[in-house]
Amino acid sequence: MRDVRARLWVLRNLPEIRMKILLVTPPGLRLMNPATLEPDLVPHKTWVPLGIASLAGALRVAGFEAVPMDLHDFGWEEVGRILAASGADVVGVSCFTFERANARRVAALAKKALPGATVVMGGPHATFFPHQVMADGNVDVVVLGEGELAMVSLAARLDRGAALGDVPGILYREGHAVRTTAARERSESLDAFPFPVIESFDLQDYKSPEIPPVFQNLPGTHVITSRGCPFTCRFCSVNRFFEGKWSFRSPDNVLDELEVLTGRLGVRHVYFSDDLFSLHPKRVIDICRGILERGIEIAWMAETRVDCVDAGMLGWMRRAGCHRVYYGVESGSPAILRAMNKRFTPRQVARAFDLTHRAGIDPCCFLMVGYPGESPGTISETVELVNAIRPAAMPTIGITTILPGTEIYELSKRQGLISDDFWLSDAPPPLYTGEHDIDDLIALQMMLTRGVCPELYEQLCDMGFDEGYFRLRRMRGREAGSREDEGLRSAAPR
Repeated sequence: MRDVRARLWVLRNLPEIRMKILLVTPPGLRLMNPATLEPDLVPHKTWVPLGIASLAGALRVAGFEAVPMDLHDFGWEEVGRILAASGADVVGVSCFTFERANARRVAALAKKALPGATVVMGGPHATFFPHQVMADGNVDVVVLGEGELAMVSLAARLDRGAALGDVPGILYREGHAVRTTAARERSESLDAFPFPVIESFDLQDYKSPEIPPVFQNLPGTHVITSRGCPFTCRFCSVNRFFEGKWSFRSPDNVLDELEVLTGRLGVRHVYFSDDLFSLHPKRVIDICRGILERGIEIAWMAETRVDCVDAGMLGWMRRAGCHRVYYGVESGSPAILRAMNKRFTPRQVARAFDLTHRAGIDPCCFLMVGYPGESPGTISETVELVNAIRPAAMPTIGITTILPGTEIYELSKRQGLISDDFWLSDAPPPLYTGEHDIDDLIALQMMLTRGVCPELYEQLCDMGFDEGYFRLRRMRGREAGSREDEGLRSAAPR
């Protein structure tokens, strides 16, 4: 940590830094409208883009003019005008797998509007496929993994016209060649990094659907107090992206940010959206104590694992304002949980939900259907467990999706379902179809929905997504229904 602080101190004391840096998230994907079968639905904003907000915070402390901008709602003509008007010397583009095509399009527009600018891309997809995102010539640099130190080092060298070869953790273009620099060590403490510049965004624009309606109108934001996860669930890429490590902020550092958010920005609701909030229970308890001792008035919620909670910690969480906890339950089948490498059992799920209920906190869950080994029998096991644990809200039900950086992706490649070249297309990440076709996967999802939320199931049936609909799809043949798959995926419960 001392080394990280020293590097940031040196970088922010560099003289005569004048570069302007624009950091953007690309326009949001337009969802398929099940009524029109056209991609014309603009989804609501859910998260303040903490990635570019964190980069902007680090760059500003280092003396750069860094402007983060969420382009979620903008059309492409407007994006081009924004880029041209920015006069940026560096354009940083966030690249996640679902939005990779839009990220590439932003990079191309940046090159056209600002031919002298350096275009930098980062994020999970760029980290997993850096050569692909550089292949069309519109991206000059890819930052691998966490970006704060790399972006500050990169900006400092670009500002001085210096070579980039000694910036750890990047790929960069040198003439017609692409060079890879030495790996960058990750810090186990995040306290050295400045707070994200959340004030650059209108918080009222962002409303996560997981937040209960009673809290939706409160000024709120997401906060991340740790990064990474030491567990190795086979459908998840977090472990690989963060190199198997879990790093964290100290309780005092978290509390300091909460005081800034509540005191300066009027925040009254916080969603701690760490992948694993409570790996260290003592840290969570210290955060809760600090919220009470400092008089920080917020309601909040968090995400964690069922085997990372206990009665004492949950009691402190409730006293400090926690009203909801989301658990990644995924399945009620012991066999499926083992196949996923979740490393917990349905009995542990039931215990965690019981403790959470007893603490006065609403427990909720994420579920997944379609993992290898899924069947109507395993769905029935999940229905039985969910009805026993009584989640406070309808579970979020997803279908197993093939994503880079996961074991399910490597399995899918071995099975011939996908190749690395797939990501050069604009197509959304595919569902895992190694054992069930898309109709069967959606039918399994509907079966689970009928078991855990019959009211929603009836609504979907009223919309036409009933057993008769799927029977007609099969009669019409697979090809006739292919165009409707995305419409179904957007309409089905998540």
